[in-house]
Amino acid sequence: MAQEGLYLLKLSFTPPEGMVGAGRMILAVTVNARSGELHGQAAGEIHEGTQHPPVFTAPVTGAMHSTGYGKIVKVGAVFGEAAVSVAPPAIGTYLAPFLASFSLDADWSGQGQFTVGTDTYKCEVRMAD
Repeated sequence: MAQEGLYLLKLSFTPPEGMVGAGRMILAVTVNARSGELHGQAAGEIHEGTQHPPVFTAPVTGAMHSTGYGKIVKVGAVFGEAAVSVAPPAIGTYLAPFLASFSLDADWSGQGQFTVGTDTYKCEVRMAD
Protein backbone atom coordinates (compact mmCIF):
# COMPACT_ATOMS: atom_id res chain seq x y z
CA MET A 1 0.00 0.00 0.00
CA ALA A 2 1.22 3.49 -0.83
CA GLN A 3 2.65 5.68 1.92
CA GLU A 4 1.83 8.96 0.17
CA GLY A 5 -0.87 10.35 -2.08
CA LEU A 6 -4.49 9.42 -2.67
CA TYR A 7 -6.04 6.23 -3.99
CA LEU A 8 -9.58 5.05 -4.68
CA LEU A 9 -11.08 2.27 -2.59
CA LYS A 10 -14.35 0.69 -3.71
CA LEU A 11 -15.88 -1.88 -1.35
CA SER A 12 -18.97 -4.02 -1.78
CA PHE A 13 -21.07 -4.73 1.33
CA THR A 14 -23.33 -7.77 0.69
CA PRO A 15 -25.54 -9.76 3.05
CA PRO A 16 -24.42 -13.25 4.01
CA GLU A 17 -25.80 -15.89 1.62
CA GLY A 18 -29.40 -16.77 2.30
CA MET A 19 -30.14 -13.72 4.45
CA VAL A 20 -33.51 -12.11 3.66
CA GLY A 21 -34.55 -8.59 4.67
CA ALA A 22 -30.98 -7.37 4.62
CA GLY A 23 -29.24 -4.56 2.80
CA ARG A 24 -26.35 -4.06 0.40
CA MET A 25 -24.21 -1.13 -0.62
CA ILE A 26 -21.15 0.06 -2.48
CA LEU A 27 -18.74 2.31 -0.62
CA ALA A 28 -16.48 4.36 -2.93
CA VAL A 29 -13.96 6.56 -1.12
CA THR A 30 -10.66 8.27 -1.69
CA VAL A 31 -8.03 7.32 0.86
CA ASN A 32 -5.30 9.68 1.99
CA ALA A 33 -2.53 7.10 2.38
CA ARG A 34 -0.59 9.14 4.94
CA SER A 35 -3.43 10.13 7.30
CA GLY A 36 -5.99 7.39 6.58
CA GLU A 37 -8.75 9.96 5.94
CA LEU A 38 -11.67 8.71 3.83
CA HIS A 39 -14.01 10.86 1.73
CA GLY A 40 -16.58 9.65 -0.77
CA GLN A 41 -20.01 8.17 -1.37
CA ALA A 42 -22.10 5.23 -0.17
CA ALA A 43 -25.04 3.96 -2.22
CA GLY A 44 -27.25 0.94 -1.76
CA GLU A 45 -30.53 -0.75 -0.97
CA ILE A 46 -32.06 -1.51 2.40
CA HIS A 47 -34.63 -4.19 3.23
CA GLU A 48 -33.40 -6.33 0.33
CA GLY A 49 -35.90 -9.02 -0.60
CA THR A 50 -38.89 -6.68 -0.58
CA GLN A 51 -40.63 -5.93 -3.87
CA HIS A 52 -39.48 -2.28 -4.04
CA PRO A 53 -36.61 -1.79 -1.59
CA PRO A 54 -35.77 1.74 -0.48
CA VAL A 55 -32.51 3.02 -1.99
CA PHE A 56 -30.06 5.46 -0.41
CA THR A 57 -27.04 7.60 -1.17
CA ALA A 58 -24.82 9.27 1.40
CA PRO A 59 -21.77 11.52 1.15
CA VAL A 60 -19.37 10.14 3.77
CA THR A 61 -16.20 10.95 5.64
CA GLY A 62 -14.16 8.88 8.05
CA ALA A 63 -10.86 7.08 8.54
CA MET A 64 -9.08 3.78 7.90
CA HIS A 65 -6.06 2.54 9.83
CA SER A 66 -3.64 -0.39 9.85
CA THR A 67 -4.02 -2.70 12.83
CA GLY A 68 -0.69 -4.50 13.02
CA TYR A 69 -2.57 -7.55 14.34
CA GLY A 70 -2.73 -10.96 12.65
CA LYS A 71 -5.15 -11.57 9.81
CA ILE A 72 -7.11 -8.30 10.03
CA VAL A 73 -4.80 -5.62 8.62
CA LYS A 74 -7.17 -2.64 8.11
CA VAL A 75 -10.13 -1.24 10.01
CA GLY A 76 -12.23 1.72 9.02
CA ALA A 77 -15.40 3.67 9.59
CA VAL A 78 -17.34 6.37 7.77
CA PHE A 79 -20.36 8.47 8.65
CA GLY A 80 -22.72 10.92 7.00
CA GLU A 81 -26.37 11.56 6.26
CA ALA A 82 -28.26 9.32 3.86
CA ALA A 83 -30.98 10.44 1.49
CA VAL A 84 -33.37 7.48 1.44
CA SER A 85 -35.86 7.24 -1.45
CA VAL A 86 -38.90 5.02 -1.10
CA ALA A 87 -41.04 3.55 -3.87
CA PRO A 88 -44.84 3.66 -4.24
CA PRO A 89 -47.16 3.69 -2.47
CA ALA A 90 -45.06 5.69 0.05
CA ILE A 91 -43.34 7.96 -2.47
CA GLY A 92 -40.75 10.32 -1.05
CA THR A 93 -37.25 10.90 0.24
CA TYR A 94 -36.09 11.41 3.80
CA LEU A 95 -32.74 12.03 5.51
CA ALA A 96 -31.34 9.51 8.00
CA PRO A 97 -28.07 9.20 9.94
CA PHE A 98 -25.60 6.85 8.22
CA LEU A 99 -22.66 4.92 9.67
CA ALA A 100 -20.54 2.09 8.26
CA SER A 101 -17.56 0.17 9.65
CA PHE A 102 -15.37 -2.62 8.29
CA SER A 103 -12.37 -4.84 9.01
CA LEU A 104 -10.28 -6.19 6.11
CA ASP A 105 -7.57 -8.78 5.55
CA ALA A 106 -4.61 -8.43 3.17
CA ASP A 107 -6.85 -9.49 0.22
CA TRP A 108 -9.30 -6.62 0.92
CA SER A 109 -12.00 -9.02 2.19
CA GLY A 110 -13.64 -9.10 5.58
CA GLN A 111 -16.66 -8.17 7.64
CA GLY A 112 -18.59 -4.98 8.13
CA GLN A 113 -21.89 -3.38 8.87
CA PHE A 114 -23.80 -0.27 7.98
CA THR A 115 -26.62 1.61 9.67
CA VAL A 116 -29.24 3.74 7.94
CA GLY A 117 -31.44 5.46 10.49
CA THR A 118 -32.13 2.84 13.16
CA ASP A 119 -31.61 -0.26 10.98
CA THR A 120 -28.22 -2.02 11.00
CA TYR A 121 -27.13 -4.55 8.37
CA LYS A 122 -24.24 -6.97 8.98
CA CYS A 123 -22.39 -7.75 5.74
CA GLU A 124 -19.52 -9.51 4.06
CA VAL A 125 -17.13 -6.97 2.58
CA ARG A 126 -14.86 -7.35 -0.45
CA MET A 127 -13.23 -5.22 -3.11
CA ALA A 128 -15.92 -4.19 -5.63
CA ASP A 129 -15.51 -4.90 -9.33
